[in-house]
Amino acid sequence: MKAASPSPLRLAFAGMIALAVAMGIGRFVYTPILPGMMEELGLTPADAGWIASANYLGYLVGALAAVGGWAHGRERLLMLAGLAATAVLTGLMGLADTMAAFLVIRFLAGVASAFVLVFMSSIVFGHLAAVGRSDLQALHFGGVGLGIAASSA
Repeated sequence: MKAASPSPLRLAFAGMIALAVAMGIGRFVYTPILPGMMEELGLTPADAGWIASANYLGYLVGALAAVGGWAHGRERLLMLAGLAATAVLTGLMGLADTMAAFLVIRFLAGVASAFVLVFMSSIVFGHLAAVGRSDLQALHFGGVGLGIAASSA
């Protein structure tokens, strides 16, 4: 017996929350904690730029890696793994104190957030299109703005 699909509104809301976590924490939490990191760890502006760049590179690599259909049927698993990795990697930022560790952590956080964005969007958009509720896509992507706002608060 096939399980019932979640309501379109509930699914769009779940997508919004997933994107808020992945983008707000996985991508943008670095900005508000940066001044404290620089002061406490003696990071230079160049160091901070390299750490941010590692995250951007990870996001690009993750987004490119997520396309191509190789994950068909595993989107949910990979999206959940991306959310879990986001949580773990965020915690590791508080334990790290070397440039090498920061670079690796932020690169992997970029990959994880890209996986959540690509795979959750695929899941949400597929279900919404199947029930004729593409109007709820904006709610899903509202999670990006929600995450940025929450990480800046």
